Amino acid sequence: MFRFSLNTSSTAQSFFTKSMDPITVFPHQALDSSQIHGDVSGILEPIDSFMDYINKRKIKRFYVERSYAMGDILLLVPIIRELKRQGYDVCVRTTRAWFPVLDLLDIEMQMKEQNPYSTDWGINLDGILEQDHSVRMFSEMHRCDIYAKALGMDRIKKLDWSIDSKKLPDLFGKSSYIVFQHKGSTAKKHLPISTGRWIVNAIEKNIAPVIQIGDEKRLTIKELFATIAQASCLICMDSSPLWISHFTRTPTIALLGPTRESERLIYHPLYPKKVVGIELNKYLVPSCDSCFEQTRQCNGRVDCLKVNPEKIFELIKPYVLKFCEN
Repeated sequence: MFRFSLNTSSTAQSFFTKSMDPITVFPHQALDSSQIHGDVSGILEPIDSFMDYINKRKIKRFYVERSYAMGDILLLVPIIRELKRQGYDVCVRTTRAWFPVLDLLDIEMQMKEQNPYSTDWGINLDGILEQDHSVRMFSEMHRCDIYAKALGMDRIKKLDWSIDSKKLPDLFGKSSYIVFQHKGSTAKKHLPISTGRWIVNAIEKNIAPVIQIGDEKRLTIKELFATIAQASCLICMDSSPLWISHFTRTPTIALLGPTRESERLIYHPLYPKKVVGIELNKYLVPSCDSCFEQTRQCNGRVDCLKVNPEKIFELIKPYVLKFCEN
């Protein structure tokens, strides 16, 4: 179970997470006390559910705070939209870096840098999703469900991944291409550079032109969304392009290893007909189980992402051909 608490102090106070990263707790802010190092029972008041807590106080205006990870910011969007649909006046409290993303998706924001000592009601979700790396119960849940559970919401049956396509530039006209990303957000989500190059060359030789993302060329947020939106299909790691494809409704092949299809792809609007997960760990000899980036079985080597590039191309080729035909 989540162990949420509410700060009852009248001033912001700083503590440290178990990994010794600083965390500031604001008045009226709920957070997961299991992430905080040391005994803070005299300061933090246990609560069972954030939504129950504010409903009892008839509070409609509050913020949801998430400070980092573009993919996890994107995952928060349908949760915010559902809260708005239920009649709450809710915004995302985050850093300046994520404003272009949330602005594109029409989500109201508070900037942490300008308002570091907010006394509004809110909940801090930093560190919540990351528990799926270490807690079995969470590793068996989709991250949207983890967000919902953290807030004390019922499971959301239909998530709103809509986007106003008119906001996106027309970058490539009617040209047909495939988007490829070999480099995820961390080293545990990277294909070797040589593997990525081999796969790109094979796709361009046998199927269609490829646009690579995530390397030296930096795209604006709108350009990144547009590049994925206008592609015949996306081949990517378990990283932010995967979540962008939920909004752009792009056929997607996700190269997974440390994570599983069932916890990553089931809420994609095109799943399962035009979205597939290739769990590379199953093609090791011997195979290994998805470890959610703990990499204990391979002593940190992430062997599942080092599967032979010829094998990866063999696995993805039928799907790429199918998506390009459509």
